[in-house]
Amino acid sequence: MHRFLTLIGIIAALLVVSVVGAFYDEVVVLKAELEQWQKNNRADFSDIVSRLEDFSAPVFRDVSEDDWYNPYVSSLAEWNIVSGYKDTSGQPTGEFHPGDPVTVAEILKMSLEAAQVEKGGCVQQPANPYAQNHWAGIYVACAEEMGVRLMVPTQQTPLDRSARRAEVLSIIHDAFGIQVLPLFSNYSDTAGHPLEADIAYATVNGVVGGDTDRYGNPTGAFRPDDPVNRAEAAKIIYESLKRQAMNTNIASL
Repeated sequence: MHRFLTLIGIIAALLVVSVVGAFYDEVVVLKAELEQWQKNNRADFSDIVSRLEDFSAPVFRDVSEDDWYNPYVSSLAEWNIVSGYKDTSGQPTGEFHPGDPVTVAEILKMSLEAAQVEKGGCVQQPANPYAQNHWAGIYVACAEEMGVRLMVPTQQTPLDRSARRAEVLSIIHDAFGIQVLPLFSNYSDTAGHPLEADIAYATVNGVVGGDTDRYGNPTGAFRPDDPVNRAEAAKIIYESLKRQAMNTNIASL
């Protein structure tokens, strides 16, 4: 009975937890509990574990339960990492626009929120001229202080342009303070790219993959300078968080 109550308590905690690191910590604990329960009672809970990460219901009216990106968008929305659009009066419209290209400002906000960067400590005025009177100004200020490569003041990166695939990875890596190893990518179109190491690192860690044909076979291309839509960005952020949580758990063993 005690073990059963413990399992119920863990499942309840999973449904309300808002910090991704804690979420994956609870997944690990629950898995261990379920495995022990199966061993002692000859029960099968493998299906429960396999569905733990898909518990989120749709949050936005333009993200349906059957959309491939729903688990990523809904989870990040629950964790206050992504938000939907607002109307001219500042009221939420209830829409996420998953097919819209993610902008530099948007992916910067998502990355710093995911990394739980304390924005109150960023006191300097951003040097990027595009950040003046911009809603993302505080994120740019933090990014400049942190040394986010795309936000180096001398680059003067426009904030409202579409973020490129390789840039998204570099922003995420810098937001989390990841020291990217000097790796070489195996894609046909990334050799010599300034962010090749970021592409290779994210690929090795299972965060991103290359293009596939209509049969699901790899084409060998990555398209590093193509834009990323908001749904794809949510998946990349989610997978990056998952990898960070897994690394934290491994380091604590």
